[in-house]
Amino acid sequence: MKPVTTASRRIAAATIAAAAVVGMSGCSAANYMATTHSYSASDGVKTDVEQVKFRHMALVTDAEGNPARVIGSVDNGGTEDAQVTIEVDGDSFEFDVPPGEEVSLEHDEEFVVESLEAAPGAFHEITVDVDDSAQELRVSVLDGVLEEYRELIPEGYDDSTTDHLEHGPDTWGSGAAHHEDDH
Repeated sequence: MKPVTTASRRIAAATIAAAAVVGMSGCSAANYMATTHSYSASDGVKTDVEQVKFRHMALVTDAEGNPARVIGSVDNGGTEDAQVTIEVDGDSFEFDVPPGEEVSLEHDEEFVVESLEAAPGAFHEITVDVDDSAQELRVSVLDGVLEEYRELIPEGYDDSTTDHLEHGPDTWGSGAAHHEDDH
């Protein structure tokens, strides 16, 4: 049997290291990479029309047929004023967004649809228009189940809607932190 030389050990170590690198890089080559996909990281949807970015667009209501509030933000990345129109179920809301400015539909404006033709949990079409360039969006219809939307419901939030979601003995689960005699 031949003695193992230092050169042989180096070659073996380099071969093992190369195999490990190739093996690990194969995972990202064969698997979907979520970070390469553009998506709305919110409950709403996004789109761009001309130089104007619509982000987190959604509707908030407590029931189908009731008033609904349009929420989201509108950001003008252009160099001139943008005339924006949002249309929902026959109601139309117009406003200007100065260049480099953003309008928050939760804080700066209050656009309330008189009677929404969709129930919470559904998707509903709205039209966004920038300087006569229109695009239809399918946006989420939200309600007060998530606390951050409760104050945005046009007719106010009814606490009885989510009473059944209260944390109680039937939802405590098991484990050291949830002993029956602690509650």
